[in-house]
Amino acid sequence: MEGNLQDMAVADLVQHVCQDNKTAKLIIERNGNHASVYFASGKVVHASFADEQGEEAFFQMLAWEDGKFTLENDVQSPEETIQRSWSGLLLEGARRFDESQQSAIAIDTKETPMATKKKSELLSEALKGLLETSADITGAAVVGVDGLVYSTNIPQKTLDENMVGASSAAILGLSVRSTGQLDRGEFRQTLIQGEDGNIIVTALDTNTLFVGITPKEINLGMAFAEVRGMVDQLLTIL
Repeated sequence: MEGNLQDMAVADLVQHVCQDNKTAKLIIERNGNHASVYFASGKVVHASFADEQGEEAFFQMLAWEDGKFTLENDVQSPEETIQRSWSGLLLEGARRFDESQQSAIAIDTKETPMATKKKSELLSEALKGLLETSADITGAAVVGVDGLVYSTNIPQKTLDENMVGASSAAILGLSVRSTGQLDRGEFRQTLIQGEDGNIIVTALDTNTLFVGITPKEINLGMAFAEVRGMVDQLLTIL
């Protein structure tokens, strides 16, 4: 199996190999450099890149967005340097990515004061940036608890912002009642899984929600990690 990382991300490759319980070697070529990830019966057991081995090498590769890959089946790993589960590796990689994004945002904020832009513009740019970098979230919105839409970025032509706002308010109402009736405290987040995809609704504050729309076949752990990063970014704007 061969391909390009622009068509299939490293995280998706790892998930595919592990869910199929394969023993294999993934080779990635990028800018003249070669890196390898070894799998044993659906587990990530070793990674190497330049002078790095183990998890640190894996996390470097996980952030790559371009390059060519080759997957060789039934190749045994020469050693075992990784103990963490593949899902744990992807979650940690997503957390590190979020931190790097937040650092970049903080630097950019210092160079360009927020006061020079309207809040609506900042929200729009944040949602646009999320969709451009996320492999899992295909639509996003910031909505008031009353259903008023503050900002949206939903490429799907079958959905309009009024529908998103009204649906989000309805989901919130049911979720708040449910958490209250079941003595679960204040509402924070809910996931709705449909036949063709998912909806993630997260409370930003007492008056505002973030809504993320995803396809059906995704890594939910990565999607939730991206939502957490987006929530942190949106709170700095609101």
